[in-house]
Amino acid sequence: MAAQVPDKILLDGKQLNLYSNPLEQFWTNSKKVRPRFFTSPDCSRGYVAGWKIEANKLFLTDIEAYYDRNFVFFRNKTRYTIATLISKSKNKPVVAKWFSGKLRIPVGNMTMYEHSGYDSRFEKELIITIHEGEVIKVVTLDFMQKSLVVNLESPLE
Repeated sequence: MAAQVPDKILLDGKQLNLYSNPLEQFWTNSKKVRPRFFTSPDCSRGYVAGWKIEANKLFLTDIEAYYDRNFVFFRNKTRYTIATLISKSKNKPVVAKWFSGKLRIPVGNMTMYEHSGYDSRFEKELIITIHEGEVIKVVTLDFMQKSLVVNLESPLE
């Protein structure tokens, strides 16, 4: 597998790469069928999702994807949006209540490139633990200083 195009996350006003895919849990938890997105070697999941953390909540803000929509006599390449995923959203950001897990956010310069998935390494990595869409813990791994900082009181402020 080639290195993959990551999702994006807005964190403290900065657009960063996200080496996790929280949207995958949506289809598992909602028992909805995952669309057959158009894929590429560098994006095997077929989409790039946009996220933000605001008020200690994880929001889905955007989905860049296309899927094959079948009609009776023809097929149509159709853009997939937040409203396609959750019709009540009206294409506005939605809290990712379906997601519980860890978000991996690389920070700083790349120190090791791997041509596979999200295996490249960076100077630092933020690990944000989410429970049902809410931030519960933030850990900073500093590979250059060989240190770990856990922030439990006010995770992102």
